[in-house]
Amino acid sequence: MASINTNSASMAALRTLNMTQNSLGKVQSQLETGLRVNSAKDAPATFVIAQGMRADIGALNAVSEGIAFGQATIGMAMAGATAISDQLTTLKELATQAKNEGLDGSVIQDQVTEVLAQIDAITSTSAFNGVNLITATATTLTVPTGLGATDNVAFTNIDLSSTTGLALNTIDVSVIANNAADMATIDAAIASVGSALTSIGTFSSRLDDQGEFTQLLTDTMKEGLGVLVDADMAEVAAELTALQTKEQLNIQSLSIANSAPQTILALFR
Repeated sequence: MASINTNSASMAALRTLNMTQNSLGKVQSQLETGLRVNSAKDAPATFVIAQGMRADIGALNAVSEGIAFGQATIGMAMAGATAISDQLTTLKELATQAKNEGLDGSVIQDQVTEVLAQIDAITSTSAFNGVNLITATATTLTVPTGLGATDNVAFTNIDLSSTTGLALNTIDVSVIANNAADMATIDAAIASVGSALTSIGTFSSRLDDQGEFTQLLTDTMKEGLGVLVDADMAEVAAELTALQTKEQLNIQSLSIANSAPQTILALFR
């Protein structure tokens, strides 16, 4: 039946055109964002998983920042302990010089006093962002290593101050008779600082390893997220070309369908 009120061909062509344009809109969105799954309506289950992975990636970035802070803090402690070790080398040289009868012991003792003051100056200033790991003040550096509540490592401060930590306040090189005891005290201090350097270096190495592992986890998770939601741009480009061609054909088909009722006019000529 020929009708000017109802054009079935035109309605069918319009439906096809609308579907093509909807598909074209999705492909253009993928082209703009680079994402195959950009919202929950694209793929609800995949989008929820992707959002969870994005949250974990953000948390791992925060862990990396915490590790970096820990590395800087422990690095400051290592620098301080190394400087104290150098001062103890100087202190042992002074104590050895004090054995010589021809030298003024009081002058050497003044130098010893300056060395001890420098050791305390080092311990008091070896802090990073307010955290000092080589003073007498009780301090614990806690560094996150993962996403769990208990995923962390801790380093407790080691007292390297001249008095409470290394017990160097008893040294008096001005009295030759004290030399044996002074040397023993200095050697004990050198051993203590050596032990501290070993602990600090071991912890620093562990943080370096953990930092590398955390970065590896982050990169792996990003790769997994990409597999879930990233669009294949070569495929998108090909699909875009095909849909644009299809859209042009749909428009032409709709134009033909819309012009069909005009043929009825020929019946009245």
